[in-house]
Amino acid sequence: MQVVFLNQFERVTGHADERAQVFIGELQGIWSVGWRTLQDAASEVQDLWYEGMSWEELLAAFRHGVAVKMKLGFRPLLDGMLEEVPFWERRQAMPQLLQCYADTQDAEEVVSTLRTWRRARAVEEKKSAYLIATNREVQLLAVYLPHTLDELGEIPGFGKVKTERYGGEIIELLQGMERRHTFPLSEWVPGSVTAEQLASWMFRQQEEKYSKKLAIVREKRSLLEGIRGGKTLVQLGDDLKCSRRALIERIERLDEEGYDVLPIVERELSELTEEEAQQFETAIGELGDQYLKPLLRKMYGDSVSADEAETKYAKLRMMRIRHRRSVVQAV
Repeated sequence: MQVVFLNQFERVTGHADERAQVFIGELQGIWSVGWRTLQDAASEVQDLWYEGMSWEELLAAFRHGVAVKMKLGFRPLLDGMLEEVPFWERRQAMPQLLQCYADTQDAEEVVSTLRTWRRARAVEEKKSAYLIATNREVQLLAVYLPHTLDELGEIPGFGKVKTERYGGEIIELLQGMERRHTFPLSEWVPGSVTAEQLASWMFRQQEEKYSKKLAIVREKRSLLEGIRGGKTLVQLGDDLKCSRRALIERIERLDEEGYDVLPIVERELSELTEEEAQQFETAIGELGDQYLKPLLRKMYGDSVSADEAETKYAKLRMMRIRHRRSVVQAV
């Protein structure tokens, strides 16, 4: 194997120093990335994070693995693998310090109260709860307990619009709750977070971030393998544990990225009649292919039931993929 990247890590535990290396290697077109412990002059591969031909998956596995090791206390000889600026040279912004401190505090009772309010607001406005306030914003509110609109303005995520829309209700909920700290938060929060606590929190965020990215890359590989292997939408949905609609949206993204998804498109449209295919081409010629609802009405009328609509939207999405691909090939 030819090593194309190597970096050394160290961790101090008690009186002993642990040393290790992260490496990227290549052999006859097969990429590998892993973690190697160092013991005196001997080297031993402890963990192989990825081996295969996908550079995209290798990078995702590399970044996730490095984030995990840094969370565990290992520090690189040369940093900058996850961020352009080494963590020890960064000036930490106040929002990061506030979030780090809040994540170490137990405020579940207040969090529960705020979630009940958020859920009611989401139902009233017919929107997702996270658009009212994210889980992180709820935790910040529960820990810092702002009692005035000015204090609420110190909470990350609560700018002018959100404060004007929800500020009064939030203050009313929190105003009677006893707190043991003062505002402004900048006067005491930075001194309440140690460098080690902040580093550990930051690397935990990195691990979560790259864990999600790695899962997305691996799911993409699994989806492409299923498509090439002749699986149906039903089989792929069972494999990936996702709805038909979500699955087709992922297939559309793969098509936009240039992957060949026509095999599953043709399988799903195998029973499409020539008349229906012609109706679609006529409708898309008149209305364009950006929005599906006008196409649905044009082809099937206004009396489509909810159950029928889901099936027909799926068919329209598949026909749109095939149409767009034919246009690209024609060009």
